[in-house]
Amino acid sequence: MSVDARKSTIEGRATIIVENQSTLPRSLSDLLGQMAPFGFAERQDFDLAGTRTACEVLRVHRWRVFRRGHWSNLRAFSIVIGQDADGTVKTQTVPAGTRQLRLDMCADCGAVAVHDITPSAWAGAKPVRIVNRLTGVERIAPAVGQPDLVIGWYSGKRRAGREFK
Repeated sequence: MSVDARKSTIEGRATIIVENQSTLPRSLSDLLGQMAPFGFAERQDFDLAGTRTACEVLRVHRWRVFRRGHWSNLRAFSIVIGQDADGTVKTQTVPAGTRQLRLDMCADCGAVAVHDITPSAWAGAKPVRIVNRLTGVERIAPAVGQPDLVIGWYSGKRRAGREFK
């Protein structure tokens, strides 16, 4: 995959910035609208404290869980997850289908980070045999983990509203 990348510092860490290939809606309100028919497993509304210098200049946010729920991803897309020593950009594909999302909102500026937390099988992982010592019942637990992959970002309060970045 050929990706033009530039570097920046976000949350005090070197970050690779590339062109958006996501199928996430352009605005947060549209994403919430698409998640609403599934219902929300967690819904926490709170008043924003107001943008701090740390938000704007240092890009360090005080995250709080805002929503947790499902979203229907109609088309698979790739996201950048890192960069090799030689500068090659590493990507990961977010598959099409229903995804479990956690939306974290900055308690100050209202920026939102979109995390894909859909359980998935780990590459090379093996199922685990579990035995109940009291009853002797045995079962096989699948090798499934819950990743925490940031797949999108909505900017904080702006005149145009929260837009996907």
